Amino acid sequence: MANPYWLARISVGGPEPTVGAGVLVTDRLVLTCAHVVHGRATAEVRLVNRPDHPELSATVLRRGPWPSGRHGRDGTGDVAVLELAAPVPERVARPAPFAPLHHWDRPPYPGLTAHGFPLDHEAGRSSEIRPTRGGMLIGGELVQLEHDTHGMPLSPGFSGGPVVDSASGELVGIVTAAQDTLDRPPAPGRDGRVRPAVRLGQMLPLDVLARYVPELADLIPGAALPADQVRELRTLVTAAGPAADPLELYRAATAAQGLLDPPTRPGTLWETCWYLLSEVTDAPGAAHHPVREFAGLLAASVTDPAQRERLERLAAGADGGRTAGERWRPILVEIGHSGAGRGKFTVGVRTVRGGDYGPPRLRTLGRSALQGEVLAEIDRQLGLLAADDSELIVFVLPRTLLTVPVHGWTGKRSFGPIGADHAVVVVDRQRRDSAVDRRRLEMNWALRQAERRTVVHRVDCAEPGDPRVLYHLLGPVERPHLPALPGLPKGRPHGPLLDAALSAGAHAVIWPEWTCGERHHPGQNCRGSRFTARLAVELAGTPPGELPSRIKELRHQAEESGDPAGHWAAGLVLLWEDPQLLPSPHRPFPVAPTNRQPRPGAGQ
Repeated sequence: MANPYWLARISVGGPEPTVGAGVLVTDRLVLTCAHVVHGRATAEVRLVNRPDHPELSATVLRRGPWPSGRHGRDGTGDVAVLELAAPVPERVARPAPFAPLHHWDRPPYPGLTAHGFPLDHEAGRSSEIRPTRGGMLIGGELVQLEHDTHGMPLSPGFSGGPVVDSASGELVGIVTAAQDTLDRPPAPGRDGRVRPAVRLGQMLPLDVLARYVPELADLIPGAALPADQVRELRTLVTAAGPAADPLELYRAATAAQGLLDPPTRPGTLWETCWYLLSEVTDAPGAAHHPVREFAGLLAASVTDPAQRERLERLAAGADGGRTAGERWRPILVEIGHSGAGRGKFTVGVRTVRGGDYGPPRLRTLGRSALQGEVLAEIDRQLGLLAADDSELIVFVLPRTLLTVPVHGWTGKRSFGPIGADHAVVVVDRQRRDSAVDRRRLEMNWALRQAERRTVVHRVDCAEPGDPRVLYHLLGPVERPHLPALPGLPKGRPHGPLLDAALSAGAHAVIWPEWTCGERHHPGQNCRGSRFTARLAVELAGTPPGELPSRIKELRHQAEESGDPAGHWAAGLVLLWEDPQLLPSPHRPFPVAPTNRQPRPGAGQ
């Protein structure tokens, strides 16, 4: 597991000083336990894996209902959010990556590790743990933890500390309590009976933490809706106020499925919404997910017209009532080498609607005029679209031009690159011109339509590997891998890997516009390796069809960071082509996803 730069030590002064652990979840927010900062308004935060960095001052932004929660003092609601006085620069520490919902509580169970600061261990210690099998939740939300025989057991000082998947380093929850009596002499309890020795703890898992800290819902992969819709729904629900009874709204939304009530009565509309998003991840036989029914019912009860309209759009479908094939309104920019001479390019700009190509506006341009003229025509086409964030700018380029950073083009009157303001992707003309390669892409997308996650295949920066091996890895269409290259695919070693991925029918490929250039030392992550590792985390909860909008968000984050060139997402390039959206030149009609037919006699 990589060095957890997001691990924090929380210190609270005063007449009864306390020490606990915490975890950086955004560049400014830290999670810990409410009892660690009980009765305090401020705390000091130290990033223990950055020993040269000074302590950070923080204020207690929010607390859970501990110790006066609905279940009393059993540890429920034991969470607090600290806000740092200033954001932590990305070069110092990055927020913790989040594990997918329920990833840890279903077979095959991953190993778990907790981090904390027990007495006399200011630098921190780790403990190998496992959840108690059986799935019973304490107070409807707490998971019991057991010591996994090796290393240090949980003890005071682990409170608020992160619990992570030992293999991936992804956050699954925080420790809220620890009890270790194995080395103590037996002592009778209040009733005179001797209690058995134990090495136990308790954890608030991510799905419960998001109930108390709604902002976390945007960061947790695996919810019933894509991350951008979760974010919008959270914003609307938390702003709606007490518009309806949360439990009655849940019952009305799930009446068609006959679902059981939540284990505890939801106290807020957000608790109802999050329960539907996190626990009802599948709704077999339903026309649409119950959370959309919830959004529609809530829309009918709010008074603000703008809120009502946005809720109705979410209720209608993934994209405001448009079908999956209508999610995007493509503007197709086709650029090729011209026979008019060296440095001349043919340019055609047209729209695609419902699988029909509009008439192109064809021109021949020199290299000096290419960027400005293309951006001017894109602006003209954008002005014709509705203001619904549906624009998708598709650059169809010959393979020799795929490394041209078209996403970074900037107009005379713009303040940033086009790829940070709009969804911008590139498409390989060579693959579009090959009927065989195009068919592979169509077969791949037929299986990607229903997926809710993106599985990134990280190409190793130090040893990129054989293109033939990558081709055969990606070849079976059942495999959902999206190859991420750690450097610009211009020449060797990454150019042949891009060729192999495209021939294998990869639905998308991602790379940076830069080449790593760092020395590759064993055990140390270079820039290219850091890029692919971060990408795997950032895209985990993104459906393949929403990759253009997610990449746009990441480019925007790089631009607003203050150091766009040094940001990990600098120069993100997404090669992405959905045959439903851009029909094949060889088969000029949309391709509907199909299921494989069973072989004669199979299963008999």
